[in-house]
Amino acid sequence: MTGSSALMAIAHIFFCYVLFLSFNKPFGHGAPLVKSKPHATPSLCSDPEHGLRVVHKYAPCTPLGRKKSASSQILAEDERRVQVRYTGIYNRRPVWGKGEPERDPDVLKGSIGAGNYLVQVRFGTPIQTFNLTLDTGSYKTWVRCQPPTMSHCPKQQNASLYYPSCSSTYSNATCSTPPCNNHDEENYMDNSGITGTYVADTLRIEDGDEYEIPKFVFLCVYHEKGEFEDANGILGLGLSGTSHGNYALTTQTATMFHKVFCHCLPTSANSDGYVYFGEEAREKCPFSGSYTPLLSSPSGHDPSFYYVNLISITIGQKRVNISSSVSSPRTILDSGTVITRLPSSVYSVLRSEFRGLMSEYPPVSTTPSHDNVLDTCYNLKEYNNPVIPKMVLHFENLDLDLDQTAVTWTADDTSRVCFAFADSKEDGLTIIGNHQQQKRNILYNVPERRVEIGHDNC
Repeated sequence: MTGSSALMAIAHIFFCYVLFLSFNKPFGHGAPLVKSKPHATPSLCSDPEHGLRVVHKYAPCTPLGRKKSASSQILAEDERRVQVRYTGIYNRRPVWGKGEPERDPDVLKGSIGAGNYLVQVRFGTPIQTFNLTLDTGSYKTWVRCQPPTMSHCPKQQNASLYYPSCSSTYSNATCSTPPCNNHDEENYMDNSGITGTYVADTLRIEDGDEYEIPKFVFLCVYHEKGEFEDANGILGLGLSGTSHGNYALTTQTATMFHKVFCHCLPTSANSDGYVYFGEEAREKCPFSGSYTPLLSSPSGHDPSFYYVNLISITIGQKRVNISSSVSSPRTILDSGTVITRLPSSVYSVLRSEFRGLMSEYPPVSTTPSHDNVLDTCYNLKEYNNPVIPKMVLHFENLDLDLDQTAVTWTADDTSRVCFAFADSKEDGLTIIGNHQQQKRNILYNVPERRVEIGHDNC
């Protein structure tokens, strides 16, 4: 063998050896930096920069573990929440069923309802992490906890409970307005309820020391009655309430976030959404070019809700004017309610138009009840590309074109599709639920009294 032939043979052997190592390297030491991680959290579940990650509780990224969505359960919980909302919106006493004990309507405003959207927030020192329901329809933040009267920090702890005794930054809430210094009892219309007391501790709602809120006042709930699903409590993003408005997160963080925040709510099939606060909210949810004014609460109504002016709704070629159909129209945006509720006169016209546009598809017989408020459904099992009517919500100075998934609601069997709106049975009241808010950047700017709704980004 000549010298050149020997060199070529050595080079060939070396090349084969390198190829062997390159194919086997991931299984041994010295694997490359970019490699498969079968047990790692997928990138679609990664946290946003600085903001809070929002997940649908039935989505792949849910911290509760993969669960099967139960449409009927969601709708039943949603209807109970809406009934509770009516007592707060109108500041009136609820109508109780026969044999039910009468309860104070002033403590009916923190119901989780379906609790579709979750965020992870951190309390105390050392940090204790909790999954809370994101709720723009509630101003009060509350967390399940160990009774504050217990001074001993247990070695074995329930991860779903906040332990005041284990936090070096915990203190009694220092405020003068009742019921801050007293126990607070929340009794809901489905016979569930909570009992707790107000406490103060460090709240961390985003990564980084600059987002720590010391001495944040929230309700420490140590007794529950009934079913509250899997969330550890509520992160209330509502406005200041009547008697305890200083406890609203928007108020307690006003110097830091200037009462500005935005969110994008994902569908259950999507990855995740987000919430941003302050200047981060303005940057991540840029101005879309139009906004609708944020209105003051009507006289005699709870001021903790976000009121806007919904002028009309278009379905297909039919436009229904809200103000000419009802007296004293009122519309609130509520991320905790699922299905949008419309005034009876408006709903009946839209439903009739929807039925006419869907006449080529076989209807499914439904009976509206407290467990199912959707009364117009169709069997679309044999249709690959059904034509769903287009809808537009016309707010003052802003038009919102609804995605097809926001116009309809898919039941558990996936073949049954329903008109995703319900009768509020309240004259003039509209509640825009989270099903119609999905995949939209919605920015709340309280100082400038405006709500911006931009194109989806989640």
